[in-house]
Amino acid sequence: MTLTGIVLRNLRRKPLRLGITIGAVALSLIAYLLLRTVNAGWTRRVDETPGDRVVTRHKISWEQTMPVNYAEVVRSLPGVREAMGGRAIVLKNPREDKVGFETTAVQAGPFVRMHYELVAPEEQKRAFLDDRRGALVSEALVERFGWKLGDRIRLRGALLNSEIELIIDGIYRSTRHGFARRAVWMHWEYLNEMVSPDERDRISVISAQVVDKAAGAEVAMAIDRHFDQDDVQTFSQEDQAANAAFVGMFGAILRSLDTVGLLVLSVILLLVGNTMSMTTRERSHEFGVLRAIGFSSWQATSMVIVEGILIGLMGAVVGVGLAYPLLQSVVSRYFEQALRLAPLDVPLGASLTALVVGSLLGGAAASLPALAIGRLKVVEALRRI
Repeated sequence: MTLTGIVLRNLRRKPLRLGITIGAVALSLIAYLLLRTVNAGWTRRVDETPGDRVVTRHKISWEQTMPVNYAEVVRSLPGVREAMGGRAIVLKNPREDKVGFETTAVQAGPFVRMHYELVAPEEQKRAFLDDRRGALVSEALVERFGWKLGDRIRLRGALLNSEIELIIDGIYRSTRHGFARRAVWMHWEYLNEMVSPDERDRISVISAQVVDKAAGAEVAMAIDRHFDQDDVQTFSQEDQAANAAFVGMFGAILRSLDTVGLLVLSVILLLVGNTMSMTTRERSHEFGVLRAIGFSSWQATSMVIVEGILIGLMGAVVGVGLAYPLLQSVVSRYFEQALRLAPLDVPLGASLTALVVGSLLGGAAASLPALAIGRLKVVEALRRI
């Protein structure tokens, strides 16, 4: 009988206790992975934002609108390669009005040329450009509502006097994390005809593509200076900076997630430590017998530590195995539909870290009971029952 064989036999002694401990460790690591995944998602959102775009909105807020001719003015400014105006509008599918998604009416030509991260067949993009009632719809929404290419869909919203009919001319997928995964893009000109007269000829955002990425901040300032003397003033900034500022609003939350993650890991220490303490107390007599027949104190100590490492590793394997389907399917779907957040993708690095951390914490939690066993005198151990 080897030391490894003894450890494996000891693990099977109390299957219920072992299962509960592994399950608790797994749940703790799933919570840890959720926190790390959310944190990594926000960082990835900023990293994947194109660095050659500048966004312009009303100086007061995103809810305020600007004259549509502002887009043409921005397009003519030095340093701007392309620019498009758009208007965000809240539309619902009458058949499932509780399912939220983004809808934006855009100037179609510049929009398609600028947004290379929205991937669709060229013939579908051309069909969208040629059809003023056309729409580009994300794959996620098509799957969610059961739509297909060529379908006529009817949507309704607060700004519209009646339902609006769109034709699905294109189905796209977004290669940029957190951008337009659940969205409908339509022609601004078509929406402009459907809204009330006092809401016409208005846009809520201008997206400009700059010639030189390094000059994005200068172009943003030039745009705002141009409209300083107008009735409607603007606020412009680089798209990447805008996303970074948005994430910065949640900076305290993200920092708290790191703190909570450490607390979750400390729970693993307590769980495995409690299990190993109970185990070593129950087997003190057996450890005394092993010492009496020639096993050294370090061998007895190593057995306890290895057992703790194995428990932590098994809990980590179960936790990581459950985290992918749970977080990337169930939790991610809830975040997208209810909170309109980006989909969750569990980072590979976080999963590998969870496996290593689970093992190390299991060994660390078992170290105190192991040291107690190593210091236990043989005669005293044999007297225990």
